[in-house]
Amino acid sequence: MRHLLLLIFLLFTGICFAQQELKGRVLDKQTGKPLAYVKIQYQGREILSKIDGSFSLSLTKDQTELKFSYIGFEPQNFTVSQAVEYIRVKLTPKPQWLTTVTIISETNKANGIIKKAIDRKSQNNPQERLKNYSFKNYNKFLIDNENNGLELKSDSTNFELSTVINSEASYFSEKVSQFYFSKKQGLKEEVLGLRNAGFKKPIYEILLLSVNPFSFYHKDVRIFETDYAGPLQKSAFKNYDFKILDTTATARPAYVIYFKPKRQHSVAGLEGVLYLDKQSLAIQKTKAQLLGAVKLEIDQEYQYFPNENLWFPKTQKTTIRPGNGGKSISVFGGMISSGTVQKKQSIINNILTPGKSDPNLYLTTTSTNFDIDLNAGKNFNSSAEITINPKANFRPESFWRESRTEDLSSQDKITREKAEWLIKEKKIEEQINLKNAVSQGYYPVKFWDFDLGKFFKFNNYEGIRLGFGGKTNNQISNKFNLNGYLVYGTKDELFKYSLGTSIYLHKATETNFNLNYTRDIIETGSFNYLQGKNEFSIIEPRFVNINFFYKHHTISSGFTHRFGSDFKTELQFTKSDIYQTKNYSFLLNGREFSNYKLSEATFSFLWRPFATFLKTPNSTKLIEKGYPKFTGQITKGFSGIFGGDFDYTKFGLLVEHEIKRLNQSRTEIILEGNYATGQVPLTHLFHALPNSPRRNGILRRFSVAGRRSFETMYYNEFFSDKQAMLHLKHQLRPITIHRLIKPELVFISRHAIGEISNPEKHSIPIKSLKHGYHEFGIELQKVLLGFGLGAAYRYGPYSLSTFDENFAFKFTFHLDI
Repeated sequence: MRHLLLLIFLLFTGICFAQQELKGRVLDKQTGKPLAYVKIQYQGREILSKIDGSFSLSLTKDQTELKFSYIGFEPQNFTVSQAVEYIRVKLTPKPQWLTTVTIISETNKANGIIKKAIDRKSQNNPQERLKNYSFKNYNKFLIDNENNGLELKSDSTNFELSTVINSEASYFSEKVSQFYFSKKQGLKEEVLGLRNAGFKKPIYEILLLSVNPFSFYHKDVRIFETDYAGPLQKSAFKNYDFKILDTTATARPAYVIYFKPKRQHSVAGLEGVLYLDKQSLAIQKTKAQLLGAVKLEIDQEYQYFPNENLWFPKTQKTTIRPGNGGKSISVFGGMISSGTVQKKQSIINNILTPGKSDPNLYLTTTSTNFDIDLNAGKNFNSSAEITINPKANFRPESFWRESRTEDLSSQDKITREKAEWLIKEKKIEEQINLKNAVSQGYYPVKFWDFDLGKFFKFNNYEGIRLGFGGKTNNQISNKFNLNGYLVYGTKDELFKYSLGTSIYLHKATETNFNLNYTRDIIETGSFNYLQGKNEFSIIEPRFVNINFFYKHHTISSGFTHRFGSDFKTELQFTKSDIYQTKNYSFLLNGREFSNYKLSEATFSFLWRPFATFLKTPNSTKLIEKGYPKFTGQITKGFSGIFGGDFDYTKFGLLVEHEIKRLNQSRTEIILEGNYATGQVPLTHLFHALPNSPRRNGILRRFSVAGRRSFETMYYNEFFSDKQAMLHLKHQLRPITIHRLIKPELVFISRHAIGEISNPEKHSIPIKSLKHGYHEFGIELQKVLLGFGLGAAYRYGPYSLSTFDENFAFKFTFHLDI
């Protein structure tokens, strides 16, 4: 009965609104093309038409006079009755000059104003001019249904909201935050209150969305995970055309400047209008839109502070509604329909949530700043950009009544109740938990999360490696987990296994105590960072062709701990028994060691000083990767402690940097250095990640390319105790063939140099990299379903005698799940 009454009320409300709504479109009478941002005056109000010339008015009188005006066209006035539902207005072109604009050149009027506005950004942009400020913010976000179709194909970057979309559910959330800004720390947000309708557990991922940009002064404007060129950046004239539409007659008059993208096919841009204060050329108001597969609309208004002579962002509303096809936008890390600037459709969603999404969805978010203090001296000490107050999810209704800058409408309340019912009915939280687990390489079955990387693998030593593994989840305990695996090699006919536990000492700082026993194999010469590693990948390219392993029986214990948000560490102690799989021995003090014992202490860290983070009461989540990032590790081997045979020290440092551009090209730089000193056997030296099997014939060496491996370097060809590697990759803008086929052409240059001390201590001949190793590669990535093709060529001091030996032909595989 309750839901029936809600449905009747919703239908009644919709009918009432429809009776007062007038829709229409404004066109150029000569060309028939729509006119964007025509000024429409009625009943004492003023609005602008949208970029497709459309408009919508709510009429309250039986007869209403409408006035249409647009620079370069004859104005037009006429009267409509309340019964009229749709009109088409055609304006006649007429050259016209703005008398209030004093810039002489017709072609340079708008450009001159924009140039001055760019020059004055340091005076008008609050984040450049002010040393400190603070404000509170109320945000409301909802997803609901409309009569028109909107097809969403969401990616898996944000499982919570993409699952809501694919499950045809409504969504409603509210948030109250305190923002702090300082020149030193930037803009920090403390979430004081958060409410997600229908969810038992808090959904923090809504906070990761860049839905409402702080202002349009930024170089790039991020909206729903897509970067658009800012209309007031230094290169604005390369990306936009500008035109003066009008001047306002308000207390602080403004130029109304229309901006339109020049290079939409290569640089993502918005279309809209800037209201620039005539005195200071600061932004008073912004309207921006993107029209295509959907209609994205942004309305942002600023508040004037006379004492500081500064306009500060006040309100913003962002709406996505059904469109007519063509360009698209990114939502929740995924995309709506297809387009030139968005990520591709997610494989994981196709597998776990097949079928089409709700065709009647629309999204709206409103944001209002209040209690603005432009001279605030208080800072918020947090290494995270967003911090959740521990009480945020437990605020009483009185908190929300006092904090809302607007009362919830009847439609808001209906959406909230519908979201609560649908999310529970469709078991959205269960779907979310499944997708989150799979994205991290696990598949949950009751109390056990199966490790997807342990079911099947293949390499030249073990043959087919079959098994299973995983860890217990919160159904057993939220204070610890039990983990392990059991695998079997069909070629070496041996079982390998691991047993361990992780005890969660302090979840907020990710402080865990780990204990583990493992009997398995490890590649000779490999150097694995404890931190910064990717635990799960669908394909491990190099693993297939590795044939030089050593066996180890290892007991390890240690701690992980996060210092702040951007510095994660691990300290591990291990005792290992090492056994050879090949005829190798290490000569030390007249004694040959084939099998030996190692006692090690390892400290590893991952430092991301340029990344942005969300800190919740129990965890830290990455918002934006940020580069460069640094991964480092120090390992000390002890002789005579717990039976250790050798004394040595090993260092490793990996620096990764990535430059992304608005035209979707990307440059990646990876620099790695390794250094070992002391008594180090071959098993624990370094190789440069070779990825070419020793076989005659190009096609017989055909394999899958890795991310930072040398594709022409043969396995076991070089070993070093000191080495440095440089990888340079440049990806051109994707080539759009089909919405599912957008290959990327990538040019690659790789270099390595190294040497080895005392090679005579090793029973097998070892070749060093002291003259420098070089290769060049080219790849056509993501041709179909993540697969592509590539080739690489070895040149320089270590080039071989024939073309065949220097050349490598590869599959490439890049898939973001």
